[in-house]
Amino acid sequence: MTTYYDVLQIDCDATRDGIKSAFRLKAKECHPDLQPQERRAWGHARMHEILRAYEVLIDDRKRADYDRTIGRAALRASSLRESLRRRPHETAACCRLIFLDLLNGRGAEALALYERMRAARRPFDLAPHMEDGERLDCEFLLAEEYERQGRDEAAFRHYARVHADDAAVRHFGHFREEILLRLRNLVVRLLREGGNLPLALRGFADPLRGELPRRERAFLYKKIADCFLRMGEERLARLNLLAALLLHPGLGGTKKLRARLRWGRPALTA
Repeated sequence: MTTYYDVLQIDCDATRDGIKSAFRLKAKECHPDLQPQERRAWGHARMHEILRAYEVLIDDRKRADYDRTIGRAALRASSLRESLRRRPHETAACCRLIFLDLLNGRGAEALALYERMRAARRPFDLAPHMEDGERLDCEFLLAEEYERQGRDEAAFRHYARVHADDAAVRHFGHFREEILLRLRNLVVRLLREGGNLPLALRGFADPLRGELPRRERAFLYKKIADCFLRMGEERLARLNLLAALLLHPGLGGTKKLRARLRWGRPALTA
């Protein structure tokens, strides 16, 4: 369960000054006027969540009512969890338990159960046991937990599946932009030395290349070129650098890369 405290990223015993400080920080981070055009919708939605959280938590009476509400919800969740734990041989119950633990900050336990089920029930899929929206939320939270644990390849695969499966039902709406951003950041990490180049290239091909703005695609082509150059694949590095510059001739950070390729800026045509 994501609470207003989670939205502002503060502790439950935060002071009024702490709430105000957190609100200003989150507002500055997410305000739609400070976002590029392609992330304005995401910014509007995030600001709505942040404002609602602030309005409740800054008011002592509303905050007390809210704390009692989430306290009751926590008790219900605890009772449900114990019921699900007593049914370890029921796949649907285990799927519900994974989702419940992810929602309530038990990510490591949820991931451990998920991986035990994958090992014991091959092939294993959440889809037959959960409704589409719930399953997509669960897959997204699994991806977040993998990322939190530094398991970038597993995180990438789950985010990519969520993004692909959501294309039909559009469950996430504006939040698809956030998923795309997370995929982009994971591709950058996978392209670093020691990363998984084949997975990064597949990720760039689908879905990133079709949905990212030109500047972002150019940036990733540059990163791919740098990765190929580290591997000694100069021809592939040149091709990807050229693709980057064709997309965005003024792309920064290419001077050293061109020097290492012993290659001047190519003549670019429209």
